Amino acid sequence: MLRKGAYAVIFKGNHAALIRANGDQYFLPGRGIECGETNEQCLKRELLEETGCTIDEIRYLGYAQRYFLSTLPVARPMVGDGYFYTARLGEQVQQPTEHDNFLEWIDVLACDQLLFHEHQAWAVQEAWAQLQHRP
Repeated sequence: MLRKGAYAVIFKGNHAALIRANGDQYFLPGRGIECGETNEQCLKRELLEETGCTIDEIRYLGYAQRYFLSTLPVARPMVGDGYFYTARLGEQVQQPTEHDNFLEWIDVLACDQLLFHEHQAWAVQEAWAQLQHRP
């Protein structure tokens, strides 16, 4: 099963915004693109649902896929088709509507070990490297 998703890499200092879900699994903010939705619309909707915050300064970072065995809601093989963007977290305009998701700011160096998906860890590394090389 192919699952297309859009994900935001957001930094605050040397920390990245991650969503803790399902108890102790970490993901980048974002998720599945709904029918008729653009990647940017998906990001804005998902960030509102997960954090209650707006985002802006959305810039394309890259694309990557990952094959994995999904365990929720049932075990099945999947391909994560990820479109990655950098963004800036805006203001909180509502309460999060996904009550089992928690925004946490994680040190960039710890993201590799915490992120459930390798392609999301790649996106954090890539965005961080680009940020470090900006004049």
